[in-house]
Amino acid sequence: MKLKKLIAVFLVMGMVSTLMAGCGSSGEKESESDGESKTVLTFWDFHTGTEAEVIESMVDEYNQSQNNIEIEYSSVNQTDYTTTLVTTAYANGECPDILWVEPATFSKFTTAGILADLSSYYTDELKNDMLPSFLEAATGEDGNIYTLPFECETLGLFYDADALEEANIQPPSTWDEMQEAAKLLTNEERYGIVLPVEKTAYTLFNWWAFMRMAGADFYDVEGTVTADSDEMVKALDFWGSFYKNGYCPSSLQDGPWSIDNIANGVAAMQIGGTYMINAAEEYNANGHNIGVVPLPSPDGKSSQTVAGGQMMGVCSQSKNVDAAADFIFWLFGNEDITNATRWCTEAKFAYPTRQSVIDANKDVFEEGLKATFTEFYDTAVPEPQYSSEATDIIGDALQAVMFGGNTAKDASVTAAEQLKALK
Repeated sequence: MKLKKLIAVFLVMGMVSTLMAGCGSSGEKESESDGESKTVLTFWDFHTGTEAEVIESMVDEYNQSQNNIEIEYSSVNQTDYTTTLVTTAYANGECPDILWVEPATFSKFTTAGILADLSSYYTDELKNDMLPSFLEAATGEDGNIYTLPFECETLGLFYDADALEEANIQPPSTWDEMQEAAKLLTNEERYGIVLPVEKTAYTLFNWWAFMRMAGADFYDVEGTVTADSDEMVKALDFWGSFYKNGYCPSSLQDGPWSIDNIANGVAAMQIGGTYMINAAEEYNANGHNIGVVPLPSPDGKSSQTVAGGQMMGVCSQSKNVDAAADFIFWLFGNEDITNATRWCTEAKFAYPTRQSVIDANKDVFEEGLKATFTEFYDTAVPEPQYSSEATDIIGDALQAVMFGGNTAKDASVTAAEQLKALK
């Protein structure tokens, strides 16, 4: 075990070193095409497939649209990006100029001083076009706006309709039905459901709605720690039951954000977001029968989903904050909504954060699996932005229940004690 951990450390260090060697700080270089000096800005994210291809094409378009700035784009492993790569690069003074930011990393990045203040780059028109909850999500505790949000991702329960029909099971709408369906659909060749397995921000993203549907939270309105409440125990116990009973795999070959888990027969159900719709519909066009329903709720009547989403920010270490900000606002904060529309309707399916993009593409949101998400889109609650220390504690509590053999009660009590110690 120690050897495996040591190897993992060296792999991450090697990845960081490689990225830093080519993507560290911005600077000047000779253009190969015309010999003019250009400011080079580095840009990291974690996308693959169509999403990465769309970003690359947008970067190419921007690079060709002017002669002063060149964006160098690199995509890295998502788990490494959200856990160690960015913070390590920043600590070493080699953070990329342009960053992809999620609600789960927003607090970590702002607390560490990684993000530059972008308030002055917002026009009144853009603020008025932005859905208020997402502008709020981009704002730090000091009132400064640190990111440009451009999409909203919500979660649903995807399922193999043929597998459920064969087992004479209706798509679940309650927690009891979800547990029973996962049990009946689990066999020697297939798991009943796929849920995230690692201690990551993505696992918490999948869990937030269930925590809230149980009526649980880290703190009450007065700031008192409530992580050991009966509601939190209920949420932890429900989530952990799928792992403890063997209805969910303990490791995944495909990421928990990939619909391949259903299409390849790994599981019959999977929690997933709007970002999985395009791939699911491609599979359906080739003979699969993948459906989606709202996340099951305790009583089947008060379903809720989470509003995640992507944002872009500029590293505070950048020598060219203005140029980096110009790029991200050209990309998704422009009066021309072509890129914003393309990202939310072609690269993937997601709800845009700007009303103008929604108004211009109403027909898109009523097609196929998209129509189902549109039906429950208004139940989405923005992803919470707790401190990185607090989310780390709850992440440990989840892992303790999922794989550590702990009861939900013991895990919640431990989490509450640790949260109290933070104050």
